[in-house]
Amino acid sequence: MKIGFISFDHLRNWHGITRQVDRLAAAMSDRGHRIVIAALEGNASAKIPVSTRPYPHELITLNLSGKRGEAREKIAASGMDVCFASMGGSQILHMPGLLRGSGIPFVFGDPYDPRARSFAIWQPYESFGALACADTVQTLLPEYIPFYPEALRARVTDVGIPAPPPAEIDFAARRNRKTRVIIGVGRFNEMEKRFSLLLRAFALLHNDFPDWRLKLVGDGPYWAFYHEMAAQLGIKSRTDFTGSVADPEPHYAQADIFCMPSLIEGFGLVVGEAAACALPLAGFRFCVPAASLIEPGTGALAGDTTHEALAETLRSLMALSPEERERMGARSREAHMRRYGGEVIFDRWEESVKQTIENAGANGGTALDRIWRNRMLRYIGPEWDGLEPDSPVWTEKLLEAAAGEITARGDPMTPCEQPDADAENVRLRCELARLREDYGRLEKKYTQLLAQYQTPQGRRKR
Repeated sequence: MKIGFISFDHLRNWHGITRQVDRLAAAMSDRGHRIVIAALEGNASAKIPVSTRPYPHELITLNLSGKRGEAREKIAASGMDVCFASMGGSQILHMPGLLRGSGIPFVFGDPYDPRARSFAIWQPYESFGALACADTVQTLLPEYIPFYPEALRARVTDVGIPAPPPAEIDFAARRNRKTRVIIGVGRFNEMEKRFSLLLRAFALLHNDFPDWRLKLVGDGPYWAFYHEMAAQLGIKSRTDFTGSVADPEPHYAQADIFCMPSLIEGFGLVVGEAAACALPLAGFRFCVPAASLIEPGTGALAGDTTHEALAETLRSLMALSPEERERMGARSREAHMRRYGGEVIFDRWEESVKQTIENAGANGGTALDRIWRNRMLRYIGPEWDGLEPDSPVWTEKLLEAAAGEITARGDPMTPCEQPDADAENVRLRCELARLREDYGRLEKKYTQLLAQYQTPQGRRKR
C-alpha cells in the first residue's frame, strides 16, 4: 500500500502535527508500506529533519498559488492508494480541490476538539463541508464523536496519538532533590494554552511551598506577556522560562508535577510526554483531553476553570510525599501506555486506513466523488465542471454542496445534553477566562496608578 501524507508545513515548521506525521510515516514504512509526503514549497528550516538528513520517504512539493491544476496533477500522479492529512486552521479547505477527480480515498486526522469549529475563524458550513469530503475522519478521543454532525458519525473513528516510549528516569535522584518543580509545556498562546492560569495559581502557592519552582517550556506570541505577569505576581525569581527546546524530555525528567492549564485542546500531546516520564498530571476537568487522559490515581483535576481551583488541585499534589508522587507517576505512565502505546495506535491507524480503501471500493468511489456526482452538477450546473480547484467560486460551491450532505445551511452542531459540553458554552467559558485575566491585569494597574497618585510626588497640583 502506498500511503500519501499531506503535510503542508513539513519543510517549514516543526510543530505537533508535523512531528506526528513524521512518526506515523516512519512506523508505516517499517511495516512495509511505501510513503509519499506532499509539502508546500519553501525554504527548509534548519529545525526540520528533511533538511539535515537524507529523507527516507518520497517527497513532493506543492505550490498552491502556481499554475492552475498543477498541485492537483502532482497528487494524482503520485500513485498514492490513500491520502491522509491532519492540519489546523482552514488548511483543510484545500483538500477537496487537491483530490477532486483523483479517486484517492481521503482520511482526515482531525487535530481539534470538534466543538471549537463553531467559533473558529472559518464558518461551520465550510469546515463540516470539507469534512464531508473525507471518507474517514479520525478523531483524537472517543468523547469527541457525539459532537460531530449525525450524518458524519458513521465515518468517524477515534484513533488518538501514539505515546512516546517510556523515558529512562532516575527516580532516586528525583526523590532526593531539594528543589521541586511544576512544569508546563506548550506554545505560548493564551487563547488555547492558558499559562496565565498556571502562573496565577503558582502565585497563590509559592509562599506555602518555598522549595518549589515553576518551569514553563515553550515560546510564542505571549512570551513577553508571561514574563511581565510573573514579575507582577512576585514569582519571577521562582519561575524558569526555557524558551523553545528541541527535546523537552530532560525537562520532564527534572520535574515533579506536570500541569496542562488549557481549557481547549485537541489531544494534549504534552500529557503523553509527561506520562512517559512518570509524572503526576494536573489540569481542568472542563478540558476534554485532561478529563479523559488523567485517570483516577494518576493526577488531579480542577473542577472549576479558575486559577484558585487550579491552585488547590496543585496543592493536593505538592503536599504528597515524593514516594507518593512517584507511585502516582508510575500509574500515569502505565495507564497512558495501555491506551496509547505506539504499537496500539499504529495498529489502530493502519486498520483505519485499510478499511477506508475497502469502503471506497465497495461504495463505488470516494466520498468526494459521490458528492461531485450526486450533488455538484445538479447544484451549480455542468458549466462549472471545468473550474480549477484554486477557483474561489468552485471551492465555495463545493463546500456548500458538501455541507448540504449534512444539513441545510447554518451551524450543523447540535447542543449536547451535558451543560458544559456545547460549543457556545466552550466559547463563553474561554471568553470569560480571558476577560477575567484582562480584568485582573487592569485592576492591578489601576491600584498601582492610584497609589502613585496618592503620594505627594504623584498628586497633581490644583
